[in-house]
Amino acid sequence: MLKKREEADHVSPDELRRVNKIRRDFVANVSHELKTPATSLRLLAESLEETIDEDPVQARLFAAQLRAETERLSNLITDLLDLTRLESEEKVENPLPVDVRSVLMTVLARMRRVARKKNITLQWKRFGRATHYTVRGDETQLTSMFTNLVDNAVKYTPPGGRVEVTGGLEGSEIVIRVSDTGIGIPEGKLPRIFERFYRVDKARSKVTGGTGLGLSIVKHIAENHGGRVTVESTSGEGSTFTVYLPRG
Repeated sequence: MLKKREEADHVSPDELRRVNKIRRDFVANVSHELKTPATSLRLLAESLEETIDEDPVQARLFAAQLRAETERLSNLITDLLDLTRLESEEKVENPLPVDVRSVLMTVLARMRRVARKKNITLQWKRFGRATHYTVRGDETQLTSMFTNLVDNAVKYTPPGGRVEVTGGLEGSEIVIRVSDTGIGIPEGKLPRIFERFYRVDKARSKVTGGTGLGLSIVKHIAENHGGRVTVESTSGEGSTFTVYLPRG
């Protein structure tokens, strides 16, 4: 406790103001993001109450919308809790050997059903001769990271498109690329893509159920494993997210 207090005493005024601003912005963003679905839930509940006896068909529509908004709110809270935990860690506690390829196969098996519904081809390819990619880390976190990346690629790729996941070794790093033929990201918005709550297209994110926290979670998981994530994109042509992880 004394050590933490001494460290806090040595924080510069500028750094303290920066940290306080980040905290205020975070609280403001969270308040805004929670208020929107909470308001929707209240209005839908009132509408359901008014129509449940007189118009059962309309009532069922309101009930479906209520369920969707509840799921959106639940996802937001889950992502907030995950991100808060990740931001409080500088690295993974008690890391264990994790086969990245096995994690990817599990993620792709789950996502293929979603991809088929949109008529999207979801492929896995490896480059180089290596077949096993092991890191020291947390399997649950790595699963979350790759699920976020593949899920985003499928969500933002129009029907008939393609999502390709490739993996291999480059020097001492495991490199995983998630590429799509989707809507892409405008060049001017790329620097902010990993910020909390940042959305390229807010209207589209609402339709797809995005919380605006997925890529921020991806960034923190990569960094907590001693790695990094980058993005290349062309608006209207697609995006490629690349994760670099040190071999374990």
